[in-house]
Amino acid sequence: MNFPDGLLPETWVIGAHFLLAPILVGLLRTTPWGRLRQRPDLLGVFLLFLGGVVFLWTARAGLPQNPGLNLHLLGATVLTLAFGWPLAALGMLAALLAVTGLGLSGWHAFSVNALVMVVVPVAVAAAIHEIVHRKLPNHPFIYIFISAFLGGALTLAGLAGAASAVLLASGAYGLDELVREYLRYLPLLMFPEAFVSGGILAILVVYKPEWVVTFDDERYIQGK
Repeated sequence: MNFPDGLLPETWVIGAHFLLAPILVGLLRTTPWGRLRQRPDLLGVFLLFLGGVVFLWTARAGLPQNPGLNLHLLGATVLTLAFGWPLAALGMLAALLAVTGLGLSGWHAFSVNALVMVVVPVAVAAAIHEIVHRKLPNHPFIYIFISAFLGGALTLAGLAGAASAVLLASGAYGLDELVREYLRYLPLLMFPEAFVSGGILAILVVYKPEWVVTFDDERYIQGK
């Protein structure tokens, strides 16, 4: 989901600008740029994944009479687990810039879209993995099926919840309309998101675990 210009009140748009600014500064300061500079192959993979995210966000479904209520896969869990949350967030911001440049999202509403489509999903994906990492045994199947597969579904649900809350609280849509035109279709999208996230991460941890920053061979495989 992304919001076009003119859908939300001006105060919400301005407030989103002020919320996004310190987050962006923090990301620029904490992002491990050296990891990409030292690994040209990883930089290529990162850019390839960003292209995939742009494709997912452009392949969306929705009705013209319901602006902002569109459905598409997200890709946040894959980026977050593979590259870590700072790089994932900046990468998704770059993808949002590309989608906005293609005219599929509003420039004026960019900060709102960034908070809902980038900050919330990356935070949810990172939090789920952190909880799984701390509370459950470090096992490859737990990583794939809980952090990646289930995490992908819950991350999409988190995005939908945040977007719906914004639309409802701002008065853009009523609850009945949100349920009828958007939320009731969410389960149909959660499984594909989970399948894509779990499938891609499973392939990576088997064949290229060095590309996945949150997967440690010694911790997850040694002695299993």
